[in-house]
Amino acid sequence: MDRFQITVIRNGVEKKIEGKAGESLLTALSEHDIYLSAACGGKGRCGKCGVQMVSGATEIREADRQFFHEEQLEHGMRLACEAYPQEDCRVVIETGDESDFEIVTGYAGKENGENGAAAHEGNDAIDINDTADAENREKMRESEYDIAIDIGTTTIAVSLIGRAGRKVCGTVTRINHQRAYGADVISRIQAANDGKLGELSRSIRMDLYESMVRLLSGAQAAFSQIRRVAIAGNTTMGHLLMGYPCETLGVYPFDPVNIETTQVRFEELFGAAAAEMAGGDESPRYASEAIDVILLPGISTYVGADIAAGLLVCGFDHREEVNVLIDLGTNGEMAIGNREKILVTSTAAGPAFEGGNISCGMGSVSGAICQVEMSGTDVAYETIGGKDPLGLCGTGVIESTYELLKEEWIDETGMLDEDYFEDGFPLAKTPDGEDISFSQKDVREIQLAKSAVRAGLETLLLRYGVTYDEVSHIYLAGGFGFRMNLEKAAGIGLLPEELLERTEAAGNSSLGGAVEYLTAETAETRMEEIIGIAEEIPLASDKDFNRFYTDFMFFE
Repeated sequence: MDRFQITVIRNGVEKKIEGKAGESLLTALSEHDIYLSAACGGKGRCGKCGVQMVSGATEIREADRQFFHEEQLEHGMRLACEAYPQEDCRVVIETGDESDFEIVTGYAGKENGENGAAAHEGNDAIDINDTADAENREKMRESEYDIAIDIGTTTIAVSLIGRAGRKVCGTVTRINHQRAYGADVISRIQAANDGKLGELSRSIRMDLYESMVRLLSGAQAAFSQIRRVAIAGNTTMGHLLMGYPCETLGVYPFDPVNIETTQVRFEELFGAAAAEMAGGDESPRYASEAIDVILLPGISTYVGADIAAGLLVCGFDHREEVNVLIDLGTNGEMAIGNREKILVTSTAAGPAFEGGNISCGMGSVSGAICQVEMSGTDVAYETIGGKDPLGLCGTGVIESTYELLKEEWIDETGMLDEDYFEDGFPLAKTPDGEDISFSQKDVREIQLAKSAVRAGLETLLLRYGVTYDEVSHIYLAGGFGFRMNLEKAAGIGLLPEELLERTEAAGNSSLGGAVEYLTAETAETRMEEIIGIAEEIPLASDKDFNRFYTDFMFFE
């Protein structure tokens, strides 16, 4: 049988899809807009795409045995990326759809006419949802709007801006469903190069279009009222959105197809998504002919428009003093400078800060352990949403590492105490009684990530010719930096202790930069000036970076 039926039950909702012989269950699910996280890109290495096949279970593969014990395997637990059904089957997904992912929308913005660094949820915006009250809707109602978008590797944020008042009047967020193709940009570049570019482009365009529809619905507005859409994101996200080939992004000399300011018509990017969402019919509700879409410029392949937007909203082009911007994502992008000179770089931190490649890691969703305190073997923790513990998010990884060091369960080389070397240090149990533990491999992952970021920062400081004393502020961009305990991050060597008092969360500075681009009269010129004075420092063959990297592998 070449084709068969897959019945999927997720969160109590049943959906029937078609499967094809020779196609993995993960692929079949993704093709029907049922997304699972697959941090490893579907290679059977991360264990994040587990499902229960209650009927029609496939053969047990070696990768399945690495993540499920015998009783689970007997009950049909399989990795979706390793399962190749050949007949009708019934699948239960218990990992959730990550719809409750915590996404920061606040950012460093202008306060009293000057660039400030206070990051706060929503930037005083109204979060649009299906139950927005009449007073808020009246507040949001204007005749014309612009839309600002941040495409993150993990999450997406979309803000509605009233053109008259130049204020954000609503924001919606969602998961970037490209996560089904890998947690980091390298995995997605590889997926695009393996023939899935069209799928990745369709995924992000649908995500953005559906977000805009939800945004306008909450504001009781229409696409006919939208004039411009400004989009910021890293270079890979921009390429996948535009459908550019990615062959040159992942190999030396890492040349992008295009990182300049790009303007296209709305219909070109989102026409197919509009038709698909409208059921194939051209509906006046989705009219879009008059909208200009602007993809903001990047600096290099691995220092993209998200960092340029962050530099814009943080006012680097106005500052005489030297400041630092760090985005603690999978690539650890960072910049140092002022209005005269900016140096940028990117270092491969890996996905550990987002819970990736961590044995019990997960995204910032309800139930993720985000705070940890230890006294001996006693562990106290807090989870996102106060829910039962399910795993560790990035801040939980940082705090677990710090606490294990403090209690001397980890030595300065990163070696776990012999009592926990094999099975890891137990932190909590899931509602099903499964251990949530921190393993020796997890320690190594965070060592690699923190040493890469710290070495990148130290190299930038050295190349710029400044000491800690000469740095005015460090701005931490992104959701991870927004929630992170700075003292504990410095305690494991991720950040310099000498700069803690001058380190602040910048929030979603990529979204903030897109808003700034649409609302500030001189923003377009300022953005080009930032791009013009920014110089990239490559780290791959930098001797100082390699020296710093080795030094900061240790816990002092």
